[in-house]
Amino acid sequence: MSDYVELGAASGRALESSFDLAELTARVERGLGRTLDNGRAAVLTWPMPRVPCERLLAVDTAQDAVLWAPAGEGEVCGLGSASTLVARGPDRFGAIEQQARDVWPTLDLSGSDPSAPRPRFLGGFAFQAGRAESNLWQNFGDARFVLPRLSYVKDVAGAWLRLIVRGSELSSTARRAELVALVRASVQALLTPSLTGVSEPARVLAREERSTEAWAELIAAIQHEIKSGRAQKIVAARRVSLLLDKELVPALVQARLAEHAPESNRFAFRVAGATFLGATPEGLLRKRGTELTTEAVAGSVSADDTASATRLLESGKDQREHEFVVSEILRVLEPITSELTPGKREVHRLRTVLHLRTPIHARLREASHVLELVGRLHPTPAVGGVPTAAALEFITRHEPDERGWYAGPVGWFDAAGDGRFVVALRSGIVDGACAELYAGAGIVQDSNAPSELAETRWKLAALLGALGVRA
Repeated sequence: MSDYVELGAASGRALESSFDLAELTARVERGLGRTLDNGRAAVLTWPMPRVPCERLLAVDTAQDAVLWAPAGEGEVCGLGSASTLVARGPDRFGAIEQQARDVWPTLDLSGSDPSAPRPRFLGGFAFQAGRAESNLWQNFGDARFVLPRLSYVKDVAGAWLRLIVRGSELSSTARRAELVALVRASVQALLTPSLTGVSEPARVLAREERSTEAWAELIAAIQHEIKSGRAQKIVAARRVSLLLDKELVPALVQARLAEHAPESNRFAFRVAGATFLGATPEGLLRKRGTELTTEAVAGSVSADDTASATRLLESGKDQREHEFVVSEILRVLEPITSELTPGKREVHRLRTVLHLRTPIHARLREASHVLELVGRLHPTPAVGGVPTAAALEFITRHEPDERGWYAGPVGWFDAAGDGRFVVALRSGIVDGACAELYAGAGIVQDSNAPSELAETRWKLAALLGALGVRA
């Protein structure tokens, strides 16, 4: 009898205080002992209490890690990699899909709780192929996805610890002991409450960013493109580099984001010691079978008073910026859908900023892999511009910093080709006491440089707060 049956699904809802670590350790050891060297990777699961998933990021910080915690959906946090997929160039979406096709048949799910979510690859893509080559981004690359070695997963049905291991790895007593020790350390971290409060905010020792004058020059150059007829909208991005007086702890940053930005989609990807993380309000798409949902998010105003929502809804500039996004998404999806229905435009409220949002529902004409759809939709005019090719060409020529994964698609996909992706906004890379943060603003003909600069500052406020830095 498998361990998940012995322990019972109800344990997925157990309280932290009642969880027996010694019992779990014994079950893990038995599960490893039954794993056969049959050339396949065993997917083993054990029920767990429901706890904040970001606590797992604190385990073995030298290992690569992933966190996926979207608003209103199940969460995953994983350590290490049972399989890593990488790709470069304009065909990266299809290349990742093809590589994954070779992995799924190698997984043995017979030791996995059938009620647990199926294994997923988690990762993302750079905003532009070939534009993640600086020292800051080179370990992330154009596209990178991992199937975590050990992960904590939870959804409405429960929570589980999952380990993916091959029988050939267990022939060594030492290797088996290492895996058991990793499981014990992971469970202990998951059952240890995070210290979300910090005595003092981090002090900024050095801050580097483009000057107000340089920003105004960039906005003027964009408006010249628009006036000339070569573009209708271009999104400008800026980077803020910080050196702090203390090292940043991604698990703590994510715990703060969970508290301060519960309506956003949280993510973190740790590669070679650096962690790209954030909490974005913008979903790119969710696909299940032939059902597809997406959204247009564009047009912003500071959430500083009770009249903010009214100003946003009455702003001609923001309405035009938003309509570019809606129209382009509908144009891209129309040829491949049998139903395509935009919902009612609404105000999406965050703590420091409000956005215009239009939900869009579609039914695909035929089955498609979610990565094929990601390749079609990215980049939307919310992060690139209109027309897309002209906007990307301008961004490549004029933005001084590589965006890397900022504003790129991050998310997950499974063996059925289903998945969910968000746009990696309100994000940055943290590494030790250094942080590189990104924010952007959509520029149209009647944009105002000081106002757009202020908008990027509103957008950075939540992430700065999560870093423990005064905005």
